[in-house]
Formats: sequence, structure tokens, C-alpha cells
Amino acid sequence: MIPRSIEIGPFSIHFYGLIIVFAIFAGWYLAKNRARIYEIPQKIFDDPILLIPLVLSIAGARLYHVLDLWSYYGRNLADIIKIQNGGLGIWGGILGMILGFLIVVKLKKLDLSNSLDLAAPSVILGQAIGRFGNYINQEGFGPPTNLPWGVPIDPENRPAQYLLHPRFHPTFFYEAILNLIFFILLLYLAGKVKIKGQIFALYLIFYSVARTISEFWRIDTWVVDDIKIAYIFSLAAFICGAGLFFLRSKSRA
Repeated sequence: MIPRSIEIGPFSIHFYGLIIVFAIFAGWYLAKNRARIYEIPQKIFDDPILLIPLVLSIAGARLYHVLDLWSYYGRNLADIIKIQNGGLGIWGGILGMILGFLIVVKLKKLDLSNSLDLAAPSVILGQAIGRFGNYINQEGFGPPTNLPWGVPIDPENRPAQYLLHPRFHPTFFYEAILNLIFFILLLYLAGKVKIKGQIFALYLIFYSVARTISEFWRIDTWVVDDIKIAYIFSLAAFICGAGLFFLRSKSRA
């Protein structure tokens, strides 16, 4: 496995953090170069105001993870801010991002639907890249497998019931592949779909499908009364996406 970090003198460079930074940069760069399609000025991408959706997205993602594992974090409050150790819940990040964009478009008087349509491919690309951080941190994997693409997990990161199993389903790669497929599809459809808000609606639909499929193999996600919380968020996002898509179609009819 790739080491989680390297030491350079007194400094530690965490690969998880580098992957997240690269994911953010890739999404930002893509959106900046596509901004003219949605009549959004490129200069907004050099404005510090874009830190609002970024910070709220990270905060929301971390909050989701902390609530998931509150039995641990409730007794180790100092670890809540140790994001370099991994632990970001995508659904919390999506909600934080949307809230951030609501603030930005209000302050900058931008079109919300255009802004979300522009962001959609960038977000799912960032999610695909970010999943490689799960591989580095040995988290977000599935049950044991003997398939040739199974990934080795160190004993200290295996669930207690699977301590004797060395290789596991790389669920993070499954979702990354699905996200990349949907990223390409969103870029293609962005040139075909002309109704505002529908690309973002398709993003909600696509990602909810990708997460539902990958969640089938996940063994470490938030569960309440044997129900995976990610399934609830996925269903809600799918319904919201489908509803938004058809409402926008109806408004243009």
C-alpha cells in the first residue's frame, strides 16, 4: 500500500490532503474554463468569495462523518479537526456546497441555476478523484474478496470480524469509476441540454445512482436500525433531481 504520509524534516505531507487539494483544483480549473458557456465571468474564480462553498462543503462533509462516528468523536473531541486522517461524508459536503453557492450567487448577483449547472461536472470529477484518498487511508472498502482486483488492507484497519481476511472489495474505486463515467456523460449532455437547472438535476440523479450501487458493498457507513443513511440521502437526492428536471421541462413547455 502507498504510505499515508511522508516526513520531510519537521513536516508531514499527508497524501490524503494532497489528493483532496488536487480534486478541488481540478474542479475549479474545469469550471473556470467552462464559465463562458453559462455567461459567468471568469474573474469570479479568482475571488476569495469562492472559499465560502469550499469551506462549507468541507465542514458539511466532516460533520456528516463525525455524526456517523459520534460514539468515538464524542469521547475524542480533539480528533474532530484532524481531517488529515480521513473522514469526509460526501452527502454532507454536497449540502454544504449548495448552501455556499446560495450565499455566493446572492452576494454576487449570479444566476443560481447556471452556477449549479456549471459546477455539476466539476463536483462529480472532484468526487471521483477524492475517492483515491480512501485508498490511501484504507477506508471505505467493502467485504473480503478473492477477486484479482481486491485490495490489501492492513490488519489495524480491518473490521474485527474480518481480521483473518487480507483483501477486500475496492468500493472506493467502484464509485470513482462510476463518477468518471457520469462526469463524461454530464459534459456531453451539457452541450445538449439547454434548460437551466437540468444539468445539476442530472448530477443529483447520477450521483445518487453511483452512490447507491457502491454502497451495496460498503461495510463502514452510517447505519441506523439496519438502514444505511447513505441510501436515504441517495433516495432523497434522486427524487429532488428527478423533480427538478421535470419541473424545469414543464416550465419551458
